[in-house]
Amino acid sequence: MAEDKKKEGDAKADEGKKKKGLPPIVLIAVGAIVGGVGVVFAVPPKTVEQKHEEPVHHDIDVLHPDPLKKTFNPRTKAGKGTARIEFKFVYTVREDLEGEAFKLIKENWEQANSDALMLLKRRSMEELQSDTGMRILEKDLIDELDRALFGKPGTERIATVTRVLWGDLLFQ
Repeated sequence: MAEDKKKEGDAKADEGKKKKGLPPIVLIAVGAIVGGVGVVFAVPPKTVEQKHEEPVHHDIDVLHPDPLKKTFNPRTKAGKGTARIEFKFVYTVREDLEGEAFKLIKENWEQANSDALMLLKRRSMEELQSDTGMRILEKDLIDELDRALFGKPGTERIATVTRVLWGDLLFQ
């Protein structure tokens, strides 16, 4: 019996030793606090992305202020003829790219002048004096100026020539 009492005494002593530590609720609370602090410092703050609508850019028509003036000798059957033509052109560009389009025009202005003159010299006097011939010339000038100023077909263009405005036409 003494042994039983000794075993009971040892069991009670072991229980007393176990209870001398921190209660589990305190350990849970301390763990939660430490974990919360770790999350605050370790996890980056949540950023809220605001959706900004992209600005809508519209195409605008721009009249180029500098006229192209050409005096040339068109083809004739007999004798010699002289023609003087002055025109401006309108190009369509997205409003945010207008400055870049004007820069391209400045860079390619001489080439466009040369191409327009060569196109005009290939026309006959009869073509230049007829309404149908002038409409065809207008379309050809639009295509030629567009290519010379804003790039070759198939490449991405920031602008396109859309119209020719006649200023002066004189045929002799």
